[in-house]
Amino acid sequence: MSRMSNALHLGRASWNVLTQDRELIVVPILAGAAAILAFCVVAAPGVLLAAAGDSDSSSSNPALYIFLALGAVAAAWMAAIGQAAVVAGAAERMDGYDPTVRSAFKAARARGLRLLQWAVLATVVALVLDQLEQRFGLAGRIAAWLGGAAFSILSFLALPVIVFEDVGAIAAFKRSSHLLKETWGEQLTFGFGMGLLTFLLMIPPVLLGVLGIATGVLVLQIVGVGIAAVAIVVILAVTSAMSAVFKAALYRYATDKPVDEAFSDADLTTAFRAKSGQAAGPTAATT
Repeated sequence: MSRMSNALHLGRASWNVLTQDRELIVVPILAGAAAILAFCVVAAPGVLLAAAGDSDSSSSNPALYIFLALGAVAAAWMAAIGQAAVVAGAAERMDGYDPTVRSAFKAARARGLRLLQWAVLATVVALVLDQLEQRFGLAGRIAAWLGGAAFSILSFLALPVIVFEDVGAIAAFKRSSHLLKETWGEQLTFGFGMGLLTFLLMIPPVLLGVLGIATGVLVLQIVGVGIAAVAIVVILAVTSAMSAVFKAALYRYATDKPVDEAFSDADLTTAFRAKSGQAAGPTAATT
């Protein structure tokens, strides 16, 4: 229960930081739209080639898989730029400045090639895990789940590392793993808490959309589904931005940099408890 309480405190602190710069909520929406567009544009040639070929063999057409993989990389790149932008904006706020969408994206674009490397690495890992799951039955599914969880945990701080230390994807992964081994970070509990919060927040709009469809009235269906879609997009944008703010705070704490005073309520000495024999981290800074 204490870990869940810490997760709630950290979530509230992340939200408090985010509310100082609400315009950053727009960043995940823009990044999500860019990711969808990038995937469609890059993957389209492969789909067209497969459609133009023999329909019986289109599913095994190597060109299709190549373009789909490239599309996945492009989408992951756009998503990484969006997350990196919010991380940069949150850090700017914690340094006492007033971030904007422009300044946040400027910082992320400065690491564009590094973030592309990260997108390639993340996509390759996802594809390998997908092949394990498909080829080795139950054992493959278990291995894929464990591998995905391990990669997600160890790479939790990879984007802040790339943004603030300007290193490549492999170095960022190693550095992220090292930072997380040095602290008892609450990233697992926070991630679970954010996932649960997202799920609970999505229930009302989903129900609204379902009820709208169930009426059988076209106008009500359009209105219900439209409102539900907008609400879901906003929820995902807010929770994504909160997660990026938390990553920025955790990275700064782990590297002895000042953290926004909003995190004082989260009791940083408990939430980011140092390992035995290590000094406690810095106190929250007043910005």
